[in-house]
Amino acid sequence: MLRILVAAICVALAHGITVEETAYFGTTGAPEGNTGITGWVTITSSGSNWAIQSNNIPDHETGTFPAQSNPNSIAEQTISRTVPKEPQVASTTTCLPGGPIAVAVNGIVMYNPWDADGENAVEGEGAEVFDMCDGHPDQQGRYHYHMEPSSCLFDVNPGVPSPMVGVAFDGFAIYGPVDESGNTLTSADLDECHGRYTANGVYQYHTTSDFPYILGCFRGTPQGLNTGGSFCYKAADADEDGNVDGGGGGGGGGPPNRPRPRRSSPPANALVPQNLFQRRLPAGYREFLQKVIFRH
Repeated sequence: MLRILVAAICVALAHGITVEETAYFGTTGAPEGNTGITGWVTITSSGSNWAIQSNNIPDHETGTFPAQSNPNSIAEQTISRTVPKEPQVASTTTCLPGGPIAVAVNGIVMYNPWDADGENAVEGEGAEVFDMCDGHPDQQGRYHYHMEPSSCLFDVNPGVPSPMVGVAFDGFAIYGPVDESGNTLTSADLDECHGRYTANGVYQYHTTSDFPYILGCFRGTPQGLNTGGSFCYKAADADEDGNVDGGGGGGGGGPPNRPRPRRSSPPANALVPQNLFQRRLPAGYREFLQKVIFRH
C-alpha cells in the first residue's frame, strides 16, 4: 500500500501541461498597432519536452510606444524555449531572475514582479507604466507582462474557473485566479511560489491581482535560466510593499537605489477597442475581424 501511495504522489508531482492544455496556445491573428506585425506562437512535442516558439508580438491592443513614459519600441523577437513535460517539484525553490521567466499562451513573455531597481514594478512608488493590456516593452523591445494580464489576455469571471494563461520555465502551468471550484484566489491562498495543488493533486501556478501577481519563485527546476546573478529574487525576499532590498535569493549585490520620476500612462493605440481580444472569441468572429476589419 505504501509503495502505491508513493507512486501516486510521484505522478502528481510530475504533471506538467497536457496535450489538451497545449490547445490554449494561439493568437487572435490581429496585427500589432505599432509595428503592423502579426504575432504567432507554436508549441510542439520534442521528446520529453514541449518546445515553444514565438515572435513575442502582442495579438491584442497595445499602447503607443515609444512614449514619454516609456521610450522603448515594441520589436519582433525570437522566443524559443523548452519546458519539461513532466516537471518535478524540487526540494528547494529557485529565485526569479530578470527577464523572461514564463511565456503566456499568446507567445508573450512574462517577467518577475520587480523592476531593475528591485522595486515592485506594479504598485507603490516604483510602479512602472503599463498599457491598457497590462504590458510594455523593455530596452530590447521585448513586450512583456509583470502583472496578471487579465485586461486583454483573458477574462476573470467570478465563479467560473480560469483558463490556462501560460507556462513557467520549470514546466508547470499558470492558470488565472479562479480555481476549479470557482473560488477567486489571492496570494494568501497560494504557496510562496504562487502555486497550489488542485483537487486532483496537480501542481500549478495562478495569477492574482495582488503581489507577486504571476510567480513568487520557481517550485520546479527552470531550464536555461541564469539564477545565480545579483538580480534574482523570491517573493519571500520582499517587504510588505513588494520591494526587495538586495538580500535576495540570487546571491547578494542588490540593485542601485535611484530616484524615480512620476510617469503617466502611454496613450492608447486606437487600432481596436480596448479589451476586444479575449482567449475565447465567438464562433466566426476571428474570421470577421481578419476579413472585414483588418482586410486579410
